Amino acid sequence: MTVSVELPVTGGATAPDSRLIGDELRVLWIIEQVRTKRIGVGKGAELAGMPRAAFMQALGTHGVPVIDYPPADLQGELDMREMG
Repeated sequence: MTVSVELPVTGGATAPDSRLIGDELRVLWIIEQVRTKRIGVGKGAELAGMPRAAFMQALGTHGVPVIDYPPADLQGELDMREMG
């Protein structure tokens, strides 16, 4: 799918490369899909055309947790290990 978006250019600034902006917007959209749990991290990396580790770094840069594991669940597992 192709989407066209009109973006403002600040006064006096040279217009940035539209291809670079498109690439950045694409990655940001994919990051949002992961954040909202529409896709997983692996699929996000694949769609972004990035190695998984690099995509995970991008997620972290944008405040999207790479591991979505509720603390209560983790505590429950730790408690079970101590008992077992």
